[in-house]
Amino acid sequence: MQVQRINQTNFGRMPNSAEKYLYSSSLKKGLKLLDKQVDIIIHNSAAPSVESENTGIGTLFSKTVQEKLIPFLREHGITGIQQEPNGLRKMGDPSPYAPESSAKNIFMIPLEKLTTKEYGKILPISVFKDIVSHGKLSESVNYQQANKDYDRALQIAYSNFQIGKVLKPEFEQFKAKHGAELEQGAIYRILDKEYKTSWTEWSEVDKHLYSPRNAKEKIITDSRLNILKSKYKRDIDYYEFQQFLIDLENKKSNQLAEKSGIKIIGDSPVAQPAADEWINQNLYLEGKAIGCPPDYFSPDGQRWGFRYFDPEKLFNKDGSLGEAGKILKEKYDKYFESFPGGLRIDHIIGLVDPFIYTVKDAKMTPQNSGRIYSEGKYKKTAEEYSNILEKIILKSAEEHGFDKSSIICEDLGDPNKPTQEVMKKLNLSGISVTQFDYRGKDTPANNVIMLGSHDNQSFIEYTQQFFNKIKNVVLPEDRNLFEKIKNIFVKTNMDNDTKHFLNKTAMLAEDTAPYGSTKKEIKKYTQEIRKDKRKFMAASFAELFTSPAKRVQIFFADFWGIGKTYNKPGTTKGNWSLRIGSDFENDYYKAVSEGKAPNLADAVARALRQRGLTKGNEELLKNLDDSAKILNE
Repeated sequence: MQVQRINQTNFGRMPNSAEKYLYSSSLKKGLKLLDKQVDIIIHNSAAPSVESENTGIGTLFSKTVQEKLIPFLREHGITGIQQEPNGLRKMGDPSPYAPESSAKNIFMIPLEKLTTKEYGKILPISVFKDIVSHGKLSESVNYQQANKDYDRALQIAYSNFQIGKVLKPEFEQFKAKHGAELEQGAIYRILDKEYKTSWTEWSEVDKHLYSPRNAKEKIITDSRLNILKSKYKRDIDYYEFQQFLIDLENKKSNQLAEKSGIKIIGDSPVAQPAADEWINQNLYLEGKAIGCPPDYFSPDGQRWGFRYFDPEKLFNKDGSLGEAGKILKEKYDKYFESFPGGLRIDHIIGLVDPFIYTVKDAKMTPQNSGRIYSEGKYKKTAEEYSNILEKIILKSAEEHGFDKSSIICEDLGDPNKPTQEVMKKLNLSGISVTQFDYRGKDTPANNVIMLGSHDNQSFIEYTQQFFNKIKNVVLPEDRNLFEKIKNIFVKTNMDNDTKHFLNKTAMLAEDTAPYGSTKKEIKKYTQEIRKDKRKFMAASFAELFTSPAKRVQIFFADFWGIGKTYNKPGTTKGNWSLRIGSDFENDYYKAVSEGKAPNLADAVARALRQRGLTKGNEELLKNLDDSAKILNE
C-alpha cells in the first residue's frame, strides 16, 4: 500500500500515527539494507514508570516497560535491550557489578503486579500507593528508600501469600528445584546482617559453614546449620519467595520477547558473588584477588577485591571440567537460560589472562601482582588461553541454542596480547567505543560499536567538553582534510586538545560524507562539524551506521539526550541512579528536535548515501529524509 507523504506544518510535537508508520517502516528497511542490528542499553533501575506506578526504582518487568516502552523502542528499529548484571545487590551497595549472590536483584520485582488478581492481590493497593508517593519525590533512584519500600512491600506480600491459595503449587515446585541453592544465599544474607562485616572476619564456624576443613569441624558446622535453618525458617522461605516472583516475571518477559521482537540481553560480571566465594572458598586462590594493573587512568592500579578460582580446580589434567569449572559452567547455563537475546561478558581479559594481586599488600608491585597465565606457576601455552571460553562459555551457549554472534565481549582497556589472539582465534565480538577515539571506519564487522557505555560521560557532556577546549582556538580553513593533518601537527606547536579535535572531526567528515563527495564538499562539511555542536553530534551518531560493524548499541542516557554521567569509576556517590523519565516518548522527541539525541532516520539515510546505496532506493531515502525533518522539528 502506498503511504501518502506527510505535510510538515506542526512544530515541537510528537509525530502523528501516519508519520510514525512512515518513519518506522522506512527505518527498518534502511537498517535491513545496511545489515544493522540496534540494541539499547537500559539497566533495570533506570527503566521508566508511569507516575501512577513509580516506586522510585525501575524494572524491565514493569507494566510501563512491557506495555509502553517496548512498543516505543520497536518503532525505532531496536531489537534488543541490554540490561545490567542481574545478581542480588549487596546491602548498601547499588553496584550491579559486585553482586552479593547469584540470586536475582529483588528490585526487578514489579510491585504493581502484586496488587492484581493474577497474584491474588497479595500487596494491598493502599500500601502500593504509599510507596508510589515516595517514588514521586525524586527523578533519580534513592536506593536507601527503595530498600525500605521493597522490604516493606514484599514482607506484606509474603504474609498474604502464606494465607492465600494463588500460585502455591508453583512455589513448592520452584523450591523443590532451586531451594537448596537459594537456602545458602539466604543464610549468607542472614549472617551478613548479623556480623555487618566481611565473611572473612566471621567466627571460624560461620566462616567455614559450607567448607569445613575436617570431619570434626563438619560435625560442628552441621549442627550450626541446623540451628540457623530452624531459627530463620521464615527468613529463608521469604528469601525464596522473592526469587520465585522474579522467576515468574522472567519467564513472562521471555515470552513477550518472542512476540515483540525485542529480546533482553544479559550481562555477566567478572566478579564472583560474595556468597559464592564464601560457600566455595576452597576453590579460590588464597589471599589473591583480581583487578587491573596500573595505567594512565589509575597509576596505582584498581583493586577490585574479587577472588579468582584456583586454576588447578578449573580443569582436570585430562582436560575435563574440575569442580570450579563446573560451577562456572552452571553460572553461564543460568545466564543463557534467562536471556533470549544473548550475553555480554564483562572484562573478557579476566577469563583469558586476569591480573591478580596479593590482597594483604597495600600497593601493587611486580613482585606481588601480575598476569596469572602469562608467567609463573600457572603459565599457559598459546592454545590453553581459550580454554575457559571454548570449554565453558561457548559450550554453554551452544547447548542453549546460541551462536557466537549472541555473545558480546567487553575487551576495552589493556590491549592484552593473549586476549587479542583468543578473540581473533574464536572470532568473537568485541566493543568499539567512539568516545575513546575509536574510528568507526576501522571497526571489525563482528564488533559492537557505540558512543559510550555506563562507564563513560554522556555524549552531551563529552561533546560540550570537546567544544569547550577549542572554543578560543581559530581553526584555519586549510585544516580540513584528514590526509593533511599529520603534516600540520608537525609544523605547528598546536596543543593536544586542538590536534585531537581536528583529527576527530576530519575523520568524521570523511567517514560520513555521501559516497563520491568531492574534496571541496568534504571541506565544507568538515568546517560545519567543527563550528556546530549539533552537526558534530549528528555526524557522530551517523558514524555508528556508516561503520562496518553490524551491531550498534546506544546507552539510554545518549538515546534520550540526558546530559549526565550514569557511573563515574573510582567513586560510589550518585552512581547508578539516573532514570528515564515517565514521559519518555515526548522526552525523546524533544531531545531529538534540540539536537541532543540521535535522529535515527537521519543517521540511517546518511549511512545509505555514504555507502552509495542510492540507486533503486530513492523512495526510501525520500521517506527517511521526510522523517528526519519531522523528528528535527
